[in-house]
Amino acid sequence: MKTIKQLLMMCLVISATPVSAMSISSLMLVNADDKAGILTLDNTDNITYFLKTSVSKVEVKNNQIIKTPYTRKNLDSWQIATKPSKLVIEPNMVKDIQIENICGDSCDRSLDQVFQIHIQPVSYTNEGENQSKISMLFGFAPYYIIPASKSKVEYQASYDGTNITAKNSGNTMLTLLIDQCKDNQSTQQEDGNKPALCTATFTLLAGRTRVLHVPEELQQENLDVILLNHDETFTQEITLKQGQ
Repeated sequence: MKTIKQLLMMCLVISATPVSAMSISSLMLVNADDKAGILTLDNTDNITYFLKTSVSKVEVKNNQIIKTPYTRKNLDSWQIATKPSKLVIEPNMVKDIQIENICGDSCDRSLDQVFQIHIQPVSYTNEGENQSKISMLFGFAPYYIIPASKSKVEYQASYDGTNITAKNSGNTMLTLLIDQCKDNQSTQQEDGNKPALCTATFTLLAGRTRVLHVPEELQQENLDVILLNHDETFTQEITLKQGQ
């Protein structure tokens, strides 16, 4: 699980604007427990932020990512809810957003359930002072994943020397890891060069086919790749040969 937590900041289309004064604990939170998931926000700015949260259900249909916002019109189909939905974070304060499972036994755990949590700032008035000049313009949009109760891993992968074409036909998200750091470290010790790029990670949602560009520094005729599921109960090392 430790490896996954270190690697999961990657290739889903995650929307987050870098901010010097506000930070979030994770941009991809996987929660297999029945307990609420928690995202932690840390305000190191000298102004107060008023934030609102919303949720979108994320599904893969015909290899496209479809996001359906939660609204009053589809309230009956909600699977999760954020608590609180609105919050105020004063300077130098830390606050948690809980993500609660509200569908109970009716939740579909036969495959991963994927959501996007939108955390957006709005103007806030305090003691007559309008703090509408908010430096965090776009907020955060981390992914929240409730994994399948039992992982069924099925995939296909090919390599043309530049790109990996990978298809995840199983029921759970896969992480593809290229790790050449050990080999690079030996080379650097011999020639004294500065450390170079030696690792790359990619995420593949269930049902998705993606073309993954391998950084030029990592391209090899025979490419070693490690595949992992969310909790590393599935770990497999494979070698992709160019042209196969």
